[in-house]
Amino acid sequence: MDIKQVAKETSKVLASYLTYQAVRIITDQLWETNPG
Repeated sequence: MDIKQVAKETSKVLASYLTYQAVRIITDQLWETNPG
């Protein structure tokens, strides 16, 4: 098991997760300010 490879995969997953969370938060904010 290559540590560098594992670290790269982990950071990729983490980045995807954080992006997803950010999009959800922004979408929630937009819905709140613009319910129409």
